[in-house]
Amino acid sequence: MIREVTLETIEEFVKATFDIDKLPKVVGLSGELGAGKTTLIKSIIKFLGCDEIVTSPTFNIVKQYKVNNLDIYHVDLYRMNSWNEFLDLDLPIYTDNSIFLIEWINIVPEKFLKEMMIIEIEIVNDIKRKMKINV
Repeated sequence: MIREVTLETIEEFVKATFDIDKLPKVVGLSGELGAGKTTLIKSIIKFLGCDEIVTSPTFNIVKQYKVNNLDIYHVDLYRMNSWNEFLDLDLPIYTDNSIFLIEWINIVPEKFLKEMMIIEIEIVNDIKRKMKINV
């Protein structure tokens, strides 16, 4: 599925795309710097019911949010050199009641991508982004 999205339509896109009845869930995002990966993740976390201010975990690598019994992990692989570095963090990926939202998914080996929803973000212009979803 491919959709063009703006800031005005991003919440609609998130509602149409995310089914939180199927957990655990791992969502990988790719796109060039400034494409809107963090913006999309902010909308997803808000959709999941979190009222906290969401910021990029570029320097922390991982930020965790909790909504009722749902654990939400926002991961930024930008500063990591390999998927193994991420695995070394020993996070509870694929555990019940968890959602992992991972920016810069391009460092992940293809064999792991099959288990994830991948969203590729392409800049169309200053206000539009093309979202390609691979499930």
